[in-house]
Amino acid sequence: MENTDESTLKLIRKGGTTTADREAVRQLRKHNILSMATWVSGFDDQTDADLLRGLRQLISYDPDQIQALYVTPHRWTPYFRLAQDRKVVQFDQTRWDYKHQVLAMSRIPPWRLFLWVKFIEACAQLRPRSLLRLAWNRDAKIRHAIRWYYRMGRRVWFHEIFSFLFRDRYGEDGRSVGEFLGAPQDDEEEASRTALRPGKQIHSS
Repeated sequence: MENTDESTLKLIRKGGTTTADREAVRQLRKHNILSMATWVSGFDDQTDADLLRGLRQLISYDPDQIQALYVTPHRWTPYFRLAQDRKVVQFDQTRWDYKHQVLAMSRIPPWRLFLWVKFIEACAQLRPRSLLRLAWNRDAKIRHAIRWYYRMGRRVWFHEIFSFLFRDRYGEDGRSVGEFLGAPQDDEEEASRTALRPGKQIHSS
């Protein structure tokens, strides 16, 4: 779902709405299907208050699991044009994997955004409702999936903290996204486009 803020959803043009996303989580739970909500941070105008509000909204959605990511302006995405003047703080492109902050923010330094993301992940996964689901679910396969995710998530959470403290390097040399990466390629993105052969028709069942 990417975010819980309506204006941010419009900015990144994912086509979702907060109402639809919240209902999707509810319907998945109704049918005993696990929900994993992706939540993206690192937008330029985000503040500490925005991140706190995002945490509250995320908890109100009540997903089974969350995956917190950082906004990443790859050249083939429409967001690249919006971010091409922002300053880069991560010049190792192997870190442009949505799990590392790559863009400078106007009001929040990288270390503070990192602390927010880790805090949001911990709060979302350790809230009482989540822990109750971890302890018991009537479906053995669902129960196993939840426990597997918690085991993996715990390992990743501590690994990312270790990497931030001792491996990752952040800094600015004045280069913007456009200067660092080059021209946009969003006109080449066709991942969601399906081309039909001439004469081919789609029949609904």
